[in-house]
Amino acid sequence: MNRKLVYIGFAFAHHKGTHAGYHQLESYLDYDYVIDCQSYFDEGQKVYSKWSIVRKLYRKLLRRLFHINNIPWYLVRILWLGLRYDNLVFHYIYGENVFFPWVKKLMRKGNIIVCTFHQPYSFFQTDQMWKNRIMKSDYIILVGNTEVENFKNMTGKDNVVYIPHGITTDYYAINYNIPKKNVVLTVGNWLRDYQFADMVYLKLLKDNPNIEIHIVSNPRNKEYITSSDRIKFMSGITDDELREEYLKSSVLFLPLTRYTANNSLLEASATGCNIVIASDYPDNSYIPEKYLSIVKMNVEDAVVAIENKMSLEYNDSLSTYVDNNYSWQVIADKIKLFLLSLKKNEDDKVQR
Repeated sequence: MNRKLVYIGFAFAHHKGTHAGYHQLESYLDYDYVIDCQSYFDEGQKVYSKWSIVRKLYRKLLRRLFHINNIPWYLVRILWLGLRYDNLVFHYIYGENVFFPWVKKLMRKGNIIVCTFHQPYSFFQTDQMWKNRIMKSDYIILVGNTEVENFKNMTGKDNVVYIPHGITTDYYAINYNIPKKNVVLTVGNWLRDYQFADMVYLKLLKDNPNIEIHIVSNPRNKEYITSSDRIKFMSGITDDELREEYLKSSVLFLPLTRYTANNSLLEASATGCNIVIASDYPDNSYIPEKYLSIVKMNVEDAVVAIENKMSLEYNDSLSTYVDNNYSWQVIADKIKLFLLSLKKNEDDKVQR
């Protein structure tokens, strides 16, 4: 059967207009149809404190009855395609956010539902609604490798594969014209422990008078950071400014409650910045430990690892490894090969 591919996705607000985010996949994989869920997602994120009482009641009713914040009009196009054709692979790039299992019942039987899920396994055990999105997916793509077996055990099928997140390596790359400095950089919000990070920063500053700390994160995380003239906290910076931070920093330090796929890891690695990760739950699916340091969330261990990785030289081997394995074109080719290999028969094993 000649399968055709359907992209269903959006960009998170902090990824809009940037080179980050899983939605970049759409630019590298030649989908036959593209369904944009952006307006649905954006409307659902709005704060309605100033809305009229009617709009507030409307949203509350949608939440109570359907567990949604607004009407997902993009489903009309999904249903139109699903009823018209019998040979489509619908790829939801954020299955947690935009896949509604009931839609599958209305489609022709030959169509296939594939969801990429980004949340850890524990997330889907908290509520039956989330679990249903796992159970009703024909096939699942995970961006981390260590929990593949957990998801297979949940579905009871061999329908889960690991295909990593990608990175725009033609943008995030080494620039030898920018000299490195004694800067320790932390970037990001999701799964970051800034209370732990602050303890690491304070010891680093105490023991190393020549080191500076730069942080790029949501403003709400600033409350966890001790004020110091050697700590620079930034929010809302441009992609060019972020790239320069990676290039001039000696170490990217990521204090992670769970180490899994994240943009900053790949971005910094692609620019040749040394990496130190502190996490009690590491999922080292991406980069071999010969290229980076992973320690438990222990202040002393993290400080020693950072000090050992401090260097004013670019990490060429790390940059080359990321370019060869995680450029978006490499990832898009893998995903396309996987999607086109799928069969509808639920007894068939995933073709790899």
